[in-house]
Parts: sequence; structure tokens; C-alpha cells
Amino acid sequence: MLRPLFPSLDLNIVVSTPFIYIEESRTLVLSDLHLGFEEASSRGLSYSLRGSGGYMAVYLPRIQLRRTLSMLSSVLSELSVSRVVINGDLKHAFDRLLRQEREEIVGLVKFLRERGVEDIVVIRGNHDNFIKPLLRRLEVQFTNGLLTMVGDKWVLFTHGHEDVDVSEADIIVIGHEHPALKCFDVYKFPCFIKIPLSENRHLVVMPATGPYHPGITVTPEPGEYLSPIIRRLRDLYSMSIVFWVDLGEAPTSGVAYIESQSFTDLVRVDWFRVGGRDYAVIEFKNYEIAHSLCLT
Repeated sequence: MLRPLFPSLDLNIVVSTPFIYIEESRTLVLSDLHLGFEEASSRGLSYSLRGSGGYMAVYLPRIQLRRTLSMLSSVLSELSVSRVVINGDLKHAFDRLLRQEREEIVGLVKFLRERGVEDIVVIRGNHDNFIKPLLRRLEVQFTNGLLTMVGDKWVLFTHGHEDVDVSEADIIVIGHEHPALKCFDVYKFPCFIKIPLSENRHLVVMPATGPYHPGITVTPEPGEYLSPIIRRLRDLYSMSIVFWVDLGEAPTSGVAYIESQSFTDLVRVDWFRVGGRDYAVIEFKNYEIAHSLCLT
């Protein structure tokens, strides 16, 4: 159920989820849960940085935590995880700690600890105000960023809302943008973006975990993004776009890697079987091929 983001690097997409897994350190990374969003919506509290979020004073089903725990349950049953890193925006409200946020953060931490996760790290996102005392009581690490070695590469996990120094890192992994690929004006797929910064350095943008947050439709224009790390780039035409498609029920259950196929070195498709369903993980090697095959 793992698909490497880069050849020969232990930085993997967990197939059918917006998660990253590092096998050597048994680390699972997720981003942008936005717990408490449903309460904020019902109270008419809007915190969108892109204008109206479309959910003002609307009562939404409280599904975000439930879906997150469902994905985590499946992943933790298949992978050995000792550390969970939340790469920003654990909660939703900027200006307060909502009751739903507090209760669901406690519930999430309890869920992870009961399943053997020893270390939980929350990287501060722009929504993560007023939670430091709560995380301290829960003995959860709260930090602005995490720089760690993966193989022979330095990987920096930072939320992406601040223009931090990334010069020491070979791979920078951010959230914040909630990227999604829109196909044929019908389907919108959460996706990972890989942006080359130089010959041996890349920026990776993770999709959001929270299902109410599809975020930005991928575009080659840096000025359309929120992160100053992306906005200072010249263009994004060389970025790779990686997403997954649920192909439906499989004839057999279990977890299996099935096959991989490349098409003219511009599109790679990997097929997986996870929990009785088949998935295709598709990588467009640059924006132009994504536009030609999916966006037109």
C-alpha cells in the first residue's frame, strides 16, 4: 500500500489516503485535519483565506474526525507506526478554541495512543492557535517545523504558511494549500504536488485530510497559491502531480501491489489492491501533460 514519491527515497504515499509514511522511522504524516470545522460552520464563523468558504451558518454532518479515524485505523492495521506527525492545521478556528476542537483533539490523541503510537508531533499551522496548553497536558510535541534525515536526504516538514528558511533541506514537505486536480470539470481529486527547486531539491505539497477542504485547483501560476514558499517561485510548469483513483471493489481482498506502467515517460500508473478495492495511483510528470490529458 506504499508508493514512493521519489525513486530510492523512503518517502511514500499511503495508497488511498492523503498520508505520507517513512518506513525506516515508522513515521506517518498527515496534514490539514481542520477539526472543529463543522461547529465553526454552524456558528457562521468563516476563516477562509481564499474568501468565502461556502459553508457559512450551515449545519454539516460531523464526519471529519470519523473519516480520519477510519483511514488511520486501516493504515495502522497494515503499517507499523510509532510516530505521527500532523503537518499543521490540526484545528480550524483562528481566534478561539471551540468545544468540538478540544474534544476531537483529545479523542484523536487517545485513539493513536491506544494503538501503540508512542510519539505525536503537531507542527504549527496558521489555524493552530490556543492549543498549546491542551497539547502540553496531552504530552504532545508542538513545534514550528521538523527537520529529519530520510536516507541521505534532509527532509523538512513545515506547514507552509510562513516564509521559513528551507536552505538546509533537500526535500521540503508542506500542507496549507489543500491541492486538488480537477478533471473534465467533473471530478476533483486530492493530489500531491512535487515541485523541483533544483537538480536535487524538491518541494512536496500534501493534500488535506479533512474532507470539507478541497483547496486550490492546481495551477502553474505561483501567485495563485497562499504559501510564500511557492509564491516566490517563477512558474510551476515542471511540477509533477500525483493522485489516486478508486476503481471499485476488487475480486479478492487484502493488500497488494499489482503492476506499474509508464507511458512515454510522461505518465506513470501504479495499480494497487487495498482492503478489497482496487486503486490506480497516477503521476503526471509535468503540468502540461496533466492539462492535456485531464484538464481539457
